[in-house]
Amino acid sequence: MSTVLKRFSLVGVAALFTVSAVGCGTGPAKAGSAAIVGGQTINLETVQERTITVLKKEPAAQQMQDQGKLDQVSRLVLADEITHKIAEHAAQRENITVDETKVYDAVQEKGGPEAAAKQSEQDATTIYRRQRDVLVMGELAKRNLSTLEVVIDFFQSKDPKEAKEKAAEVAADPSKMSRFIQEAPRTTGGQQASATNQRVRVTENPSLVHTTLWGVKPGTVVAFPADEQQSSWMVALVKERNRVSPVPGEDDLAERIDPRLLAAFGLRIAQFHAADLEIEVNPRYGVWDPTDATVVGNTGERAGFVGVTATKNKS
Repeated sequence: MSTVLKRFSLVGVAALFTVSAVGCGTGPAKAGSAAIVGGQTINLETVQERTITVLKKEPAAQQMQDQGKLDQVSRLVLADEITHKIAEHAAQRENITVDETKVYDAVQEKGGPEAAAKQSEQDATTIYRRQRDVLVMGELAKRNLSTLEVVIDFFQSKDPKEAKEKAAEVAADPSKMSRFIQEAPRTTGGQQASATNQRVRVTENPSLVHTTLWGVKPGTVVAFPADEQQSSWMVALVKERNRVSPVPGEDDLAERIDPRLLAAFGLRIAQFHAADLEIEVNPRYGVWDPTDATVVGNTGERAGFVGVTATKNKS
């Protein structure tokens, strides 16, 4: 993960800044729009112009164009625009004002705008906005790191296809969760890889800091890789989202945690605040992937599952 940038590679684009919003529209966007986020339009022209800028400055992007992969560059640019809308909305909801001096200083510490934007979808202009968004996410993380708790029912699966399919089944019929929990395989140590009413905090479960657990409202089902190797997947029904008292010694935790993880957690919090915003992507670009907070070609390419339960939709 990266606190500011998504890096290019010669064989594809690695979306390293992982995060989530619940909305994921797939219908046709308004004419002239690349996406619509909560009623706000991201202009097609904006994405096209930024894509051209990236092609001019990034050799890797030029190679991707030669390989017929220009759509990957455009999707990365669009994902950045959508993520900005999410961060902007969260900042308004939480009354966060960023010190512009800190934005400027952060960019200068990386060698100035051109150097800071190198090997990314950013340019000398957008890099300041991106850094501003990162500071917003950092503040969101600090406010929630030691005080946020979610209560979940969960089970694990070694098969990503099975995990996504069962998550979709639970979203359609939450009563199926109890059966899936009972049927969940045991760990190598013989323990049941499932539980009900499990209380989860980042401070006690640091491996989950970047996951969609923190970016959704109660009544949402999520499925995501439980480890970096994706050898195990977690399917969870988020039942509660509580504010708890920090444990003694956690007051300065935000200063000690890896800044990249802090930013990833902050983006999840931003996505929670934007959970009610419908995200509608122009079909020419694909669909929004809430698990990786990026744009992918089709629903089958999504990195996980996020869905509001049928009972929650009716309420």
